[in-house]
Amino acid sequence: MFKIWLVWSTNVWKSTLFNRLIWQFRAIVTDIPGTTIDIIYHEMEIDWIGKVAFWDSPWLLEFDQERVFIKKIIDESDLILFVIDDTVWITAKEHSIYSYIMETNKWRQTLLVVNKLDVNYKSDQIDLAIADYYELWIENVIWISAKNELNITEIEDFIVNFFKDKENISNEEREDEEEKPIPIAIIWKPNVWKSTLLNFLVWKELAKVEDYLGTTRDYITWDFDYKWQKYRVYDTAWLRKKWNIHWIEKIAYDKIRWMLEYVRPCIIFMIDGSEWVTHRDMTLLAEINNLALPIMVAVNKMDLLDSKQKKQIQLSVQANLDYAKYIPIVPIVAKEWKWVSTMLDMIGDITAEAQKRIDTNELNKVINTEMIKRPPRFPKNKICKLYYITQIDINAPTFVAFINKKERANFAFKKWIENSIRNNFWFIGTPIVIRFKEKSRDSE
Repeated sequence: MFKIWLVWSTNVWKSTLFNRLIWQFRAIVTDIPGTTIDIIYHEMEIDWIGKVAFWDSPWLLEFDQERVFIKKIIDESDLILFVIDDTVWITAKEHSIYSYIMETNKWRQTLLVVNKLDVNYKSDQIDLAIADYYELWIENVIWISAKNELNITEIEDFIVNFFKDKENISNEEREDEEEKPIPIAIIWKPNVWKSTLLNFLVWKELAKVEDYLGTTRDYITWDFDYKWQKYRVYDTAWLRKKWNIHWIEKIAYDKIRWMLEYVRPCIIFMIDGSEWVTHRDMTLLAEINNLALPIMVAVNKMDLLDSKQKKQIQLSVQANLDYAKYIPIVPIVAKEWKWVSTMLDMIGDITAEAQKRIDTNELNKVINTEMIKRPPRFPKNKICKLYYITQIDINAPTFVAFINKKERANFAFKKWIENSIRNNFWFIGTPIVIRFKEKSRDSE
């Protein structure tokens, strides 16, 4: 798979260009400099060249911090789209990026993209204006207007032509790429060393590890292998209380929720063990649980606790999860890689549980047995008869119970069915959805 990176100076409408190239609203677009503070990734198929991955570079508070990421981007890319704002020309930041491109001999693999050239020049003056950029000794130069969608197709054509001669992926490699990775999403409260965990998982220092809150704004994705299984981890933004977020964070919040509902990853919900369990932790957990996603709780920073405190926080989390006892709890120390392998093994188990499908005959035998051993209780003259039950979907496992009176199917009866299923088929870390449908005996 070819990697195409966009490197840029702040607020050159580079995120707009990124969205245009992938034909999706993926990067957040505003007029505020530094809106994109995360490394954003999108994989797609392009005719003639196959799979490519577009990567959108980040913006940090200080360029010295960002320089490390920019160098990694240039080193690992197959094609660099170096975006410059003509209204600003070349600042110290662009000069630093340009110098590293030349130093690493990546100038032949660089497309210089000059944005906003139409702001200061009329159409008949643009060819003369663009000539000045050839002085940078980068052979490939294209001017665009990302906002007005001018010359975007020129970039797309360049990408196709650039990679045409490089396409030598064997059929065997293509088949390997077809293997779908297991999706994982890390949900977190601020500053629980979540980015440290991500860096360990992907074996790269491309997730930002900083002490100030809200370092991650958008969700970003990385792939890694563990025990011959491919995984794709979605690193989510810092989710604050919805009424406390400003409009950029509101866009990010909605995008993350859409991603969770569409991708349906296994959730790693991280809790800071040194701060115990907070009300915000439980609120976020309940919100994620309402999406019926497979989930586990990872209690981080356990190295800061003594044996008594470890036991206490384990009991505290269990008590707060009384409504969802099926959620497993794993202690970890992200910065030292302790117990992370246990967590990954459990993710594989939870994913398998979420994809599990129960045979209808086997399911009804179990329910009938449970009905004899410990029948559900109902108010007098309001018995709800269960005729049969069947599973209609996976992830989240969804069951339809056919009954005589839908209004008699109270919460206790629903919980009885769920407990009966879990006692026999487990579904560890996996929410179960139960629906009721009326069916009279006469209709059979």
